[in-house]
Amino acid sequence: MKYIPGKTPKKWRIAVAVIVLAGVVYFGRQLFAPHPSIAAPEDVEVAEDADIVWTCSMHPEVREPEPGPCPLCEMALIPVEADGLDLEENQVAVSEEARALAGIQVAPAERREVERRVRLYGEVDYDETRMKGVSSDVSGRIDRLNIAFTGSRIRKGDPMFQLYSPRLISAQEELLQAMRTLEAIGDTENVRRLDSARSNAEGARERLRWWGVTDEQIEHIEETGEIIDRLTIKSPLDGVVVERRKDRGDYVAEGEPVYRVADLSRVWVRLEAYESDLPWVHYGQEITFTADNALPGEEFRGRIVFVDPVLDRGRRTVRLRANVPNPDGRLRPGMFLRGVLRARLTAAGRAAKPADLAGKWISPLYPENISDEPGTCPDSGVDLVRAEDLGYAETEPENGEDPLVIPRSAPLITGQRAIVYVKVPDDELIIYEGREITLGPRAGDYYHVRDGLEEGELVVVRGNFKLDSELQLDGRPSMMSPPEEEDVIEPVWEIDEGFLEEFETVISGYLDIADALADDDFERAQNHGEKTVEIIEEIDTDPLDEMQRSAWEESAGRLGHMLHHIHHAGDMEEARTAFEEVTLALENIFDQFGMPPGVTLYRLHCPMAFGGEGADWFSDSEEVLNPYFGESMLECGGVVEKLQ
Repeated sequence: MKYIPGKTPKKWRIAVAVIVLAGVVYFGRQLFAPHPSIAAPEDVEVAEDADIVWTCSMHPEVREPEPGPCPLCEMALIPVEADGLDLEENQVAVSEEARALAGIQVAPAERREVERRVRLYGEVDYDETRMKGVSSDVSGRIDRLNIAFTGSRIRKGDPMFQLYSPRLISAQEELLQAMRTLEAIGDTENVRRLDSARSNAEGARERLRWWGVTDEQIEHIEETGEIIDRLTIKSPLDGVVVERRKDRGDYVAEGEPVYRVADLSRVWVRLEAYESDLPWVHYGQEITFTADNALPGEEFRGRIVFVDPVLDRGRRTVRLRANVPNPDGRLRPGMFLRGVLRARLTAAGRAAKPADLAGKWISPLYPENISDEPGTCPDSGVDLVRAEDLGYAETEPENGEDPLVIPRSAPLITGQRAIVYVKVPDDELIIYEGREITLGPRAGDYYHVRDGLEEGELVVVRGNFKLDSELQLDGRPSMMSPPEEEDVIEPVWEIDEGFLEEFETVISGYLDIADALADDDFERAQNHGEKTVEIIEEIDTDPLDEMQRSAWEESAGRLGHMLHHIHHAGDMEEARTAFEEVTLALENIFDQFGMPPGVTLYRLHCPMAFGGEGADWFSDSEEVLNPYFGESMLECGGVVEKLQ
């Protein structure tokens, strides 16, 4: 199998399958969710002088002079005008009755604020800037441990351990000796001897301070002459003890940590973004995330303060970090998280940088430190830098226009082409014109339009497949069909068959998940999700060249993340939602690497999945066993493509 990134072979059978599939989608929606504005065929009033033929929305080749059921599928026929209008090859005229029956709806191409959602996965971690080691500044032997185990909560100033140190005792004796010398000298006029004694006393005090003895303790030593033989080391911050490195009786060197304490009032959220998601990720963006396993139903927010400049070659991901307030300690290091980043699209169709950072000053070493004025970073001492100079804010803001978008149901997408039907302004006739447009990225329920439409033009958002079928009824080519003169580009990759045969085990794992979901067996689906991740990790990539291996690592990494989502799903609905993403990830691998030799799969489509949006899945059989509904609608759907 050969492959060119970004190219999809164009085959007539795909276009035909899409058209048939559209009829299935429409029929399913009419059957289960009829639109209130669509009249039944017997209720339609057809003008007596209209030149009408009756056809089937599922089988447009049927042409009958009278209303009735379709001879092929028993579906009620709908009226279309048969008179010969002077139309362009890409235009369709319909009657008001046919428009109502087909449920054709339009929406304007408009400029509006839209967001591209990027799903991320990660975990909670300690804020490294809020972790401190608790150590002694003087060597000695641990005589007592006040905190015996990790996980203990402590407050700043709480005793942590006691230390016996001969050096500490020696320094106190030096201080007392210096004090006795000063007392013996009295008011002598020997200034040189007096200065020397004072210097010795101050030197002893400084050593004691350096080793952790407070000024109050030093004053007590001088007044009473009592030597402190045990030094108590106290916690430098509020937090949780996350590590204990020494036991009672152990000797510690100067500065050697005995405990590590973490302040959990703020935590880090570490996330991974795939290489293909990087255009939508910027410093300063807000991210929302959930910890469904531990804290179901709760949502948390944070700001991305770090985007790793280096790509992980193995995982094909980039590390992100967000700082998140955690005053009640509900977020615990190690928790698995699912995050959503929302990137607002600019008029050019790219991710907008956060507007609230314009004109701000940011620390290059501690990017969470943001100021309205120039100055120095309180943590590192380096000068703050303008956000624009760091690339965190726009240096030349765009004209302020929102992107031009259309609803995601408007374009008919096949291969590299996108077709919309636009309502032609006409006071007497209802005419729709097929037009090829250039799409930008998808953002939620909308597509960004780069070229081919003007603001305010009305595009068909429902019934567009029927209009395309009407072109064929009139003997004109479908707008979804590629131009005859367009060359089909042959892929260039030759994939080692041994690698493809090994990949067959991944397909088997996918089919096991589909069977479990169709059987409504949630636990079995979770288990197969975990097992398939392990299978992916064990696949030998040595037969691939560098480019192929890079593509595999990104695609397989995304597939593994989605499978991991199934394994950690909270319920069957969440598992089925993740299964659709797994199917899309697997399809991407098929597009790049082809099918293992001897393997035949069928693509099936369920038009009713996810509230009528529809969803595909792969099966090794033509039998319909729906993984999106299970027993409730086990046979919903049908085969739309055969893959070999």
